[in-house]
Amino acid sequence: MSTTAILILLLSSVAVMAVSVWFIVRQLKQNKVREERIKAGEARFHEERQKRIDSIQVLLKVVGTDELGWIEASIRIKHLLDQLSVDLSDHEDISAFYILTEKTLHIPTHEQWSELPKPARIKFRLEMDRYETEHVEHLKRAQSALLAHRF
Repeated sequence: MSTTAILILLLSSVAVMAVSVWFIVRQLKQNKVREERIKAGEARFHEERQKRIDSIQVLLKVVGTDELGWIEASIRIKHLLDQLSVDLSDHEDISAFYILTEKTLHIPTHEQWSELPKPARIKFRLEMDRYETEHVEHLKRAQSALLAHRF
């Protein structure tokens, strides 16, 4: 083989190696960026999850006071548990929040509540009071159980 052919073959090999090294370095950088994005996403996920858990804890601490009634707390807590993808409806004590939420699904909220005629609001308020009175012991057990629950 002539020296020219060897030089061309050698230069071609060096060029292929240089392109390969460039490609590998580029892929490593992209993998690093991808890992950082995944870690940031996981951190955001854990942060949002913790915010929901903290919200549940706050609701549980103020429920039953003049600030927050059992029905509103039950609806909010069930919604937060759903967002956490935690189903405690089968839990003996914690199921009270699910039961109360289910029983009050038909009652209008927010704008629909304010648009209701006064007799309808009174009827629904009496119904809600009855549910709260009927389930208050179960709700208190649910409050204690959920405060002690590890998420």
